Amino acid sequence: MCKVLYINCESGMSGDMFLGALINMGVPEEYLRGQLAKLGLDEFDITVNEKNVNGIKATDVDVLLHEEKDLMTDPYSGDFRNYKDIKEIIEASTLSEGEKALSKKIFEIKATAEAAAHGVEKDEVKFHEKGAVDSIVDIVGAAVCIEYIKADKVISRPVPTGYGEVQCACGTLTVPVPAVQQVLDNTMIPSYRSDINQEILTPTGASIVAGVADAFDWDEYQGEVMFRGYGTGKRETGLPPLEVKLCIC
Repeated sequence: MCKVLYINCESGMSGDMFLGALINMGVPEEYLRGQLAKLGLDEFDITVNEKNVNGIKATDVDVLLHEEKDLMTDPYSGDFRNYKDIKEIIEASTLSEGEKALSKKIFEIKATAEAAAHGVEKDEVKFHEKGAVDSIVDIVGAAVCIEYIKADKVISRPVPTGYGEVQCACGTLTVPVPAVQQVLDNTMIPSYRSDINQEILTPTGASIVAGVADAFDWDEYQGEVMFRGYGTGKRETGLPPLEVKLCIC
């Protein structure tokens, strides 16, 4: 008997969508909060809300900063944490060794891509979205949830990118944005251009899939569904929410 986590990301993938889907599936919200507290950061809180998306009850996770000064727009100005700082925070935490290892694996994927996209050394990559807190919560939170589930294998659908342009801290970028494209190039995870004229795959989302998925053979027999969960993000795409399901094969 094998326990397999399936990630149905045909509607897109971001860190908040993935966390929402895992909480919706049954990872206790308070357990996640307790594990994130082990990072020793006191500048944020998370909110967990239920939304109806295309008739499906999905969970939305948001990161709230206690101080507005932590929300910066220029990626290479202000007081930002770089990749080296984040590695040290994770290592100094009281998270389990498995949670630390998976968190660092996902951050390594993202930092390597961001370094190439920004033309800087990897340790100097600055995670500028909400002063890096979003990235920390999404990535460490994903690692915490995956370790809690204890699946024997994680299988994902190929990831869709969307197309068009997106406004971000770096200006107007073509979708997939350079960091996402770099993750796809570096990891060779299967991807395709979907027919949604907006960004539906974020750098964090792409890095999480690349870090947690063992395979992409979605058409294989999926077994008996034990639990199912749905997560949504902040963009209105008209698509169903992200779906995860835990199966016994």
